[in-house]
Amino acid sequence: MGRAFRDGVSQENKVRMRVKKRSWRPLADLQGLSGRTRSIGNEMGPLVDVPAMVRIEDEKWIFERISQETLTHLTHRLIVHEAEGPRTLGATLDLETAMQVAQGMARTEGSVVLIEPLR
Repeated sequence: MGRAFRDGVSQENKVRMRVKKRSWRPLADLQGLSGRTRSIGNEMGPLVDVPAMVRIEDEKWIFERISQETLTHLTHRLIVHEAEGPRTLGATLDLETAMQVAQGMARTEGSVVLIEPLR
């Protein structure tokens, strides 16, 4: 036993195996996932910019999560056109609120607000 460890394995008794090269193709492996992602994205339609609901209490900003029920009831989006491009102010639950906000922005800031229907 000791001699086998000292002398090692003779060349004719060694097992020879070819090294199998692994072919790793990340893009081909992810083809199904990326295809499903594209098809689901096409079914969902264009992205809609919905800003977070923010209110200020005691000079602190409080961010609120928007519930799915509220999102489904939104009817109009308020958009201000600036030098950098259009900026969404928010969305309202009815046209009357959208008109009040647009009129207030026109009076106080002199800016024109586009009211865009969401449906």
